[in-house]
Amino acid sequence: MAEPYYGLEPEAPAFEGMSQYREPPCYELDGQKLRLAFDGGREYFVHFATGDTLLWAEYGAAGRAELYDCAKGGEGVYFVNFELAGEAPRTNLALVLDTGARLVTMVRTVTGHDAKYPYLVDSEYAFGYIAVPGRAAPAGRHGFTSDLVGKRIHWHYSPTLEIIHVYYCENYCRVAFPEGMGWGGMPADEFLALLEREPYDEPAAYIKIKDGMYLVSVMEHNMARRGFTGNSLLFLIDAARVHDVGRSFGHGGLQEGNVRPENYIFGAYGDFVFSDGVLEGKPNVYLQKQEKQEKPEKPERLEKPEKAGRAAEEGA
Repeated sequence: MAEPYYGLEPEAPAFEGMSQYREPPCYELDGQKLRLAFDGGREYFVHFATGDTLLWAEYGAAGRAELYDCAKGGEGVYFVNFELAGEAPRTNLALVLDTGARLVTMVRTVTGHDAKYPYLVDSEYAFGYIAVPGRAAPAGRHGFTSDLVGKRIHWHYSPTLEIIHVYYCENYCRVAFPEGMGWGGMPADEFLALLEREPYDEPAAYIKIKDGMYLVSVMEHNMARRGFTGNSLLFLIDAARVHDVGRSFGHGGLQEGNVRPENYIFGAYGDFVFSDGVLEGKPNVYLQKQEKQEKPEKPERLEKPEKAGRAAEEGA
């Protein structure tokens, strides 16, 4: 049953996915040219030519123009999202630019690279800095962290969309939902029953941008392997205000027939909530299944030849 609408428009406005509470696009990078140097030796040049078009190139090579979207994560911290048009497999680049510290994290994500699981996503991470002529490279870097382990945040993405993230270990994230909350048009009771049978428990990476600010990357591998559209979700979290901006890249829709490419920026506000440790202590059923599949079967026990021989003589 649709929620009643009492607004000013003739009909309730529609918002993609989790984007209703995102802030307006940020144009503060318009006109800037940055040289990004990453650990490992790769360097890139990015020119934010307009408020929605950038030029991107490996340093010293020919560049390409791409459409981008930018959200501000905090003072001097920008979340830049763009897809490499025409690339196969589909490739997304997300940059977290910490201009005050001159640091950058790049997340490169691909989908459509696995023939068996076409909705599977995979991400890799690179840490570096914004190079400035005449200035030494910053000493520090963004990096992986365990600061959020053991915490829960109750996020609000719209008046009808809430979710609790459970950061229970350094490389996975699971979720819970407030009572009565459904998802994707499914009735709440049906959805919560599905979640009980097939928990949301996905690989994750936790990166510290600076004190009080974190980038959380969740890759929905288990959803994709179960036939759903598993996306890559990035959350740039301001832990003091408990606010995030981020993006979803992959596919929209839940099953064959209504699946479509997806890539958009979202936003949410929330609160840290009490953790009793119960949900955190549950085993990861997908890891258990994987370990069981990988464990070699115990060989069938064979009788010693001499024992088998005596048994044959006695039966003769």
